[in-house]
Amino acid sequence: MSNYLIRRDGYYYYFRRVPKHIKSYDTRRHIKISLKTTDKATAIKRAIIQNEAIEKFWRDVMKTPTTEEQKDSLYQQSVQSARAHGFVYRDISELSENASSAELVDRLLALKNAEEKQPEKSVELGADLIGIAKQPETKISETWDIFRPKCGDRLIGKNEHQVRKWENPRKLAIKNFIEVVGNKNILDINRKDILAFNDWWLERVTKEGKKPASANKNFRHMKDILDVTFTALDLEPLIDVETLFAKMKLKVIDDSRKSYEANYIQNVFLNSNALSGLNDEAKALFYIMADTGARVAEITGLMPEDICLDTPIPYIHIRSNDRGGLKNLHSERQIPLVGSALYGAKMFPQGLNRYAKGDTASTAINKYLRQHDLNPSEGNSLYSLRHAFKDRLRDVQAMEEVIDNLMGHKSRGPKYGRGHILETKLEWLNKIAFIAPAK
Repeated sequence: MSNYLIRRDGYYYYFRRVPKHIKSYDTRRHIKISLKTTDKATAIKRAIIQNEAIEKFWRDVMKTPTTEEQKDSLYQQSVQSARAHGFVYRDISELSENASSAELVDRLLALKNAEEKQPEKSVELGADLIGIAKQPETKISETWDIFRPKCGDRLIGKNEHQVRKWENPRKLAIKNFIEVVGNKNILDINRKDILAFNDWWLERVTKEGKKPASANKNFRHMKDILDVTFTALDLEPLIDVETLFAKMKLKVIDDSRKSYEANYIQNVFLNSNALSGLNDEAKALFYIMADTGARVAEITGLMPEDICLDTPIPYIHIRSNDRGGLKNLHSERQIPLVGSALYGAKMFPQGLNRYAKGDTASTAINKYLRQHDLNPSEGNSLYSLRHAFKDRLRDVQAMEEVIDNLMGHKSRGPKYGRGHILETKLEWLNKIAFIAPAK
């Protein structure tokens, strides 16, 4: 057994190279386990125990699993079995390095008791409780194929374009993370990797002008992907994702898109011919957005049955339909049509058909606003109409709950009942309504 002992800083370690004929079953180059003693005689006794456990493991995997899928299955069974006996599965190397004597004694006693009840399963139970089942290899690049199928519920009702917009930033997060830490096994990811990812983004923000918000989105997406992946593989007891990503956030300076002043919208956009160069559908979208505060994609996504003009209170119903889903659960709402919004909706009562995607409409209108120098300050864009809508409601001291309901935001307090009725919302909107454009 002395051949399997090495000494470092006075302490003995069990050290053994994995034999060539075992390489296809155990891909480790060598096995190094601390024996936690400076006494050679004690070290030899402990090395014998370690060696027997390792050789049992090799015999077991040579008998049964022949493919990576079968090896992974054996590992999953060990994780679940350890949990059933009241323990978190821990690899034998980790147990030797980090486990307390009390935990090791508890595991061995549990193994002894289990063997007495099921002696025919002694080898399997040993693998489960003293951690000699081989951990599966899952590369970071493989996490997408595990993560994506588990997110179907998040994408219910979304169209193809909306699904792509959801997928792309998450794929980019994986790509960026691999660029920083390499395409390593997910079980080898540690806090240093996350800190390196943070430093990489910090350099891009400070030297390349990237936005801190982009970095924070990458952090959130990568944390979510790893969390779902570990859960899907039943590996979450092995790595605490919350701890890995703790305090991982760059400071964001308020760079929100600026609002238009109400009198600027009325005098420049509605009372003049400033928008005359836009096509009629783009104009209608602009008018509807000005007096509803709806998102661009919500307006382009309206279908004929969502535009209700022949009712005592004309309104639009923003909801999931065949054109696409909503941004979130709070986005479904009914907004009374007043002022310019009612005018725009009457222009196209069957909905807008020219722009299948909200992004296309935004790009076209924002380009027009820039080319005709219609933005009074840097940071203004079509979306400034939505900010202006919220500001105007605050100016007339509308209740925050009413504002949230009209904007499609989550209410700050607990949600009870059906929400505000059209009559209540109409009362507030009449106080801020623009004068519709002259025909």
